[in-house]
Amino acid sequence: MEFWRCQFKKSCKVRLHRLIANGEVAKVSGSHSDPSDAAGVEIAGRRTAMKRRAEETQETPGQVINSVQSGAPLAVQMEFPSNRVLAKVVNRVRKACASAPALPTHRSLIIIPEDYAVYEPTPGTSERFLIGDSGLGDDERILIFGRESVASWIGLVDKIYVDGTFSLAPKLFQQVFAVLAERSGFVVPVCYALLPNKSQATYTRMVELLHQEWPQFNPMQISVDFELALVNGFRSVFPNAEINGCLFHLVKNMKAKLGDIGLIQRYNRDPDFSLSARMIPALAFVPPAHINTAMSELAPELPEELMPVLNYFEDNYIGRLRLAPGAEIVRAPARFPIAMWSVYQRTVDGEARTNNFAEAAHRRLQGEFGVDHPSLWKFIDGIRKVQQSRDVTYARYVAGHNPEPKRKLRIRSRKPTGKYFRRFRLVVIQIVVPLEPSDWDENW
Repeated sequence: MEFWRCQFKKSCKVRLHRLIANGEVAKVSGSHSDPSDAAGVEIAGRRTAMKRRAEETQETPGQVINSVQSGAPLAVQMEFPSNRVLAKVVNRVRKACASAPALPTHRSLIIIPEDYAVYEPTPGTSERFLIGDSGLGDDERILIFGRESVASWIGLVDKIYVDGTFSLAPKLFQQVFAVLAERSGFVVPVCYALLPNKSQATYTRMVELLHQEWPQFNPMQISVDFELALVNGFRSVFPNAEINGCLFHLVKNMKAKLGDIGLIQRYNRDPDFSLSARMIPALAFVPPAHINTAMSELAPELPEELMPVLNYFEDNYIGRLRLAPGAEIVRAPARFPIAMWSVYQRTVDGEARTNNFAEAAHRRLQGEFGVDHPSLWKFIDGIRKVQQSRDVTYARYVAGHNPEPKRKLRIRSRKPTGKYFRRFRLVVIQIVVPLEPSDWDENW
């Protein structure tokens, strides 16, 4: 999620939240108190494009400027800064990345210079930062960045959180994949992988590369998104680990289904409809042994328009009822078994129900880069800068500090109509996970 505010932030309080994944505007609060400036918006976009072109090409400043000015409306051209000013901008950008080599045309040809393969935790000391590389010449190249010294303690980690994002991936790669480790309530990112695709084979190779670098790496709990290739990739390397689905992504997938059937606008505007829809993923709070009862009690309570969503949920997360030989009614195997996405026991035990740690880590990187799809060299520089704050967090753990307190789940009650809901009191859910960006940990 990205946050945008008016350039006249002191006098104009309008704010906008935009989904990074698809660019959709999720929320707008307030209204502009200043006049609109279409030309100013156009110029800002073209200046950003100019900086990107300056980073990625060897064109002269004049060529870069002409390329971004070309085709601009007359009103925009009249308000453009002078070419002299724009040339200075291009030269500043070039100077900032002057030490970076030219990027090849294919990831298989990438050579990481020594300056970009190490990390300096303190002045005068350094360690390897490129901890995994599938090799020069590999068409499905994988690069993994993280501190070499993590190997000394990663064997003590029982639980990890993993998640990928696409908007931060440098050109030539499809995805940035983060792995975060939990120790005594502290959750810290330990590595970032650049992946060429989302296939099971790629996820498996990534985990195998990590295991080669960290032989003691053997998590017992892994929190993941609901992506079958990802689940199978980790399971192939860690067959004994308990793999848990993230509640945040369970709700996110439900909202994606609402979008597929044209109901997302109603979900965003109709509080009662929204509450009914959230009752579907709220089944994650029901004791697993009572899911079938909950389904039969929930279905009559939902609006007819939500039946496709409930059917989708049943097919993927519970299993559709079918007639087995001998006239026995059984459930078909679900893509994601109940044990994977149920948060009932995790809630009772006070464990994390969501993977928001990884989401927040991606947001922290987004803030560092300032743009989508940075260059490879800017990406490496960015994660090394962010690593400094990670080091502080881990130092707090080593020093014996307590982690930040967890946010409590907010629940709003609505009068139950079925005995099942009277029993478990799962009639209301205002927000089953922290969906608003304001609820995420800004420190990540």
